[in-house]
Amino acid sequence: MPHPIDDFVAQKIRNARLMRGLTQSGLAAQIGCSFQQLQKYEAGQNRVSASRLYQFATALDVSPGYFFEGVDDRAPSDDIDTTTSRILFALARVESPQIKETLCRMVQAIAKTEEMDGDYDAPTYAKTA
Repeated sequence: MPHPIDDFVAQKIRNARLMRGLTQSGLAAQIGCSFQQLQKYEAGQNRVSASRLYQFATALDVSPGYFFEGVDDRAPSDDIDTTTSRILFALARVESPQIKETLCRMVQAIAKTEEMDGDYDAPTYAKTA
């Protein structure tokens, strides 16, 4: 059974990769491993050595300490769900800064609406006779 710190580091690796719009294959190539090995690192199935962690930090342009930031105050909501991951990956591929900004404002507006109204439910329409 993996140690909670190993799981935390694995999630930070995955999050950093997604935030940079990298595929597992792309990051794996940068650090010199197979994408299957990277999947195991990100799933917490294989522990990350210190030298490999340094390679991740270099490839993801973060300090090695990044992988431990927040380890003491981790909440369950720190994980990025699959849908959020897909959105981040797609957004990272958008080249236009103007479109990125528009999308960002749109998502912020939706989030603000949900904050005010609770979770979004599809609108219900009154039946007309």
